[in-house]
Amino acid sequence: MPPISPAAAARAAVAVAAGYGVTCTEPVILADGANVVVHLSPSPVVAKVAATTTLVRPEVGAWLQRELDVAVFLARQDAPVLEPSAEIPATTHAAGGHVMSFWRYQSPSGDALPDESTIGSMLRDLHAALRPYPGAVSVLAPLGDVPEFLARTGTLLSVADMSLLASAFARLTAELDAESCTLQILHGDAGPGNLMAAASGWVWHDFEDTCSGPVAWDLAASTASQRLDSARILRAYGEPVDTVQLAVCEQLRRLHLAVWYALYAERLPEHRQRAAELLATWRAP
Repeated sequence: MPPISPAAAARAAVAVAAGYGVTCTEPVILADGANVVVHLSPSPVVAKVAATTTLVRPEVGAWLQRELDVAVFLARQDAPVLEPSAEIPATTHAAGGHVMSFWRYQSPSGDALPDESTIGSMLRDLHAALRPYPGAVSVLAPLGDVPEFLARTGTLLSVADMSLLASAFARLTAELDAESCTLQILHGDAGPGNLMAAASGWVWHDFEDTCSGPVAWDLAASTASQRLDSARILRAYGEPVDTVQLAVCEQLRRLHLAVWYALYAERLPEHRQRAAELLATWRAP
């Protein structure tokens, strides 16, 4: 597919928003990674335009729509979440070959990440709020990114490295056996980077990876990090967690991260060093 241009994604978002009367005189690109995130300044609207996700998620619109649906559901329960835009219908939109959704702009109150106690307690409360969600969600849907990536041609990885990742994925998914686990609705990507400090306090965002699965999958998004104290997170979570499941989920999280940085490296050269470092952790010493 042609290279994904952040500027083109921003233009497409501005055009769609204009159709709903949203004025944007100065689009500001806030992020370019899995998606291109654009603040349609001066309006209080943010566009989330599918970017790298399109490389491994053929039905990317379904992922974005599910994210909107979950956010609307949680907002109605007064859960601390980033809400869809009030100016544009909470559905996916398309223009210029781009698929996108629109969100309410909230200015971060700082760039600090939450501490372990905040992560654990807020994740416990989020899981409680998600349990009655009525929509259909797949079991550990984000893991489907891995075989999609491994089936691609023209990646930057060698045949040997692709084989190594495939073997690790087969081994770990067999060890987890998600279908036999106790499942519930999950955030899907509940790491500290998806808790934003807003004026009202910490809010969850980025529910694109919402899925069902063991709670260990969401916890592993933080406990797999060497920069965080996993014991403190688990204490703050305060609910029983299968330690065997958690260990496997942490490995799957690291594998998923390695695959995503390999994807980023294809279109964002500044990520190539980090991608190489993550890949190296899967090679035999």
